[in-house]
Amino acid sequence: MIIIIFLLFFVTIADATEYTITPSRNVGKPPGTSFDGEIVRELQPIPVWFAVLLTIFPQLAVINLESFIVFKSSVYICYVKIKQARSRSREKKEAIYDLIKMNPGMHFRELQRKTGLKKGTFEYHIKNMEHEGQVKAVQNNRKVHYFINNSTYSPEEMKIISVMNNESLKNILLEASTKPLITNKEIAENLELSKSSVSEKLNYLNDIGILNAKKEGWYTFYEISKEYDDAIPNYIANDMYTEQNRIVQKERISSL
Repeated sequence: MIIIIFLLFFVTIADATEYTITPSRNVGKPPGTSFDGEIVRELQPIPVWFAVLLTIFPQLAVINLESFIVFKSSVYICYVKIKQARSRSREKKEAIYDLIKMNPGMHFRELQRKTGLKKGTFEYHIKNMEHEGQVKAVQNNRKVHYFINNSTYSPEEMKIISVMNNESLKNILLEASTKPLITNKEIAENLELSKSSVSEKLNYLNDIGILNAKKEGWYTFYEISKEYDDAIPNYIANDMYTEQNRIVQKERISSL
């Protein structure tokens, strides 16, 4: 009985270890060639960005398909939002640039008001534009005035334009440019302003070097500094040209 049981186990083991070898039907053909009508598809390599992502977040290797689709959609939505934000930022910068180009020397507050942007938003964009070299800032009387960086204005012209943005200073400078020497009293009478107000502005223009003060006895006379002899006439000519262009543009708009 024991011998019979042993023989049965022996036969089973022998049968289990037997197998038949047949020649391959793919011999002599390139690897991956279909030989029985199968559809052969080349394995696509893992994208580099996904491999990097798996390196940073290995838990993504076991994420299910639904979660991956949601994740990929979220990444795409973030990309679209960032792209739109950059586009809006570029549009705002272009609007600020065009405004400065049309109004050289305009100060920070006035530019911000005309653009309609909040102070923080405007400051962010104008600082970036200054850092990128698109605009140039000129400090004048605790105000910052802006010019296009590739403009042809000299430093003296920039200072004159910045000052001329203040109507009172502009009128006083234009009045001072009519005579070689002029007094506080003459300017105050011609402009119908108080002597104290004119005196304050004359002192400021003297401090920044546009005017020179000369004392002769009891009187103080003011004259345009030599460095600004050409800058003021150039400003007047450019201002007249700009004003004419504005009038023409208004007429064109009204005729539409």
